[in-house]
Amino acid sequence: MDPRLQAIASAVASDAHSGASEMLTKAAGSILALPEDVYALPSSEWTAFGIELHRGKPSIATLFNLANVIMLEAEAGPEGVRGIRRAVEDLMERERRSVTEMARTAAEAIDADWIITTSYSSTVSAILGSIASRRSLRVTVAESFPGGEGRQFAHRLWDMGIESEIIPDSNVFARAARADCALTGGDSLTPQGLVNKVGTRALVEAARCHDRPAYGACGQSKFSPVALTDMVVAESTASDGPSERSQVFESTPLERFTRIITEDGIFTPRRSRRAAARTQIGIGMVIPGPMRSRPAEGRRGFHFSHPRSSPPGRKRQIDDMNVHINTSIRKSVIYGP
Repeated sequence: MDPRLQAIASAVASDAHSGASEMLTKAAGSILALPEDVYALPSSEWTAFGIELHRGKPSIATLFNLANVIMLEAEAGPEGVRGIRRAVEDLMERERRSVTEMARTAAEAIDADWIITTSYSSTVSAILGSIASRRSLRVTVAESFPGGEGRQFAHRLWDMGIESEIIPDSNVFARAARADCALTGGDSLTPQGLVNKVGTRALVEAARCHDRPAYGACGQSKFSPVALTDMVVAESTASDGPSERSQVFESTPLERFTRIITEDGIFTPRRSRRAAARTQIGIGMVIPGPMRSRPAEGRRGFHFSHPRSSPPGRKRQIDDMNVHINTSIRKSVIYGP
């Protein structure tokens, strides 16, 4: 792969603090900053780049969609590659409008002076900024370990002029009793749940326990009919002590949320599920091969097939994506029937 494309994919994979929308903005911005000669690279380079983008952050639906846009254009050959810049620009414009609309909608719908949240989300930041522009607002942020992104987020809110406090993750239930509602972002939304940083489920359950509304903020660019993550679990064992296990992402069932905030309005959990289930996945490198929306006999997962005339290199790429996506589905608890 061209080293300039590889550098972008590597930066995405190593980003441990940005939210899903911010990761998309960074990756797309880097792509748009590339010199014109990069858009003369063979389509196979861009297809490989798309796969690496998804692999770097398999739980982030916005990056999956960015990769998908790139590969759809690359499938058309040299002419399609030349259209990648415009396609990425269009995707970014839709994302900007989405965040702006969600911030406006949420500010009108959420009646709260004290909100509790967790982790780091540029979408949640925009929503809180919109609310704070209308009235005094206090925000409690769980520090969100492993990673501690909540601390960074609380400082960002403070710099925006919003009163904020940081609490240990273990204090979420106690603090939720004082807040007016819970609000969280999401890295992807599937028919079974909203995938976000570990600690999101505890936040939502704490709000429910104290009869407080729990809102999820997730633009439809993050909706997916299938699971896109293996939840990033790390385990270690020691011969002279206890083993250790750490999980980065988790899925919170949609039914646990009061409402899901999208750019098209405030969705019920049921409507969110239907919208996610209807989302179409198109992988550029497999067109015109069909995608089965149900597993083949004896298999569990989605499968992308290639025409018999596909060259060996293309077949290997398709088979590689099949293995990666279906491995993610098998490892996730949020795959539905």
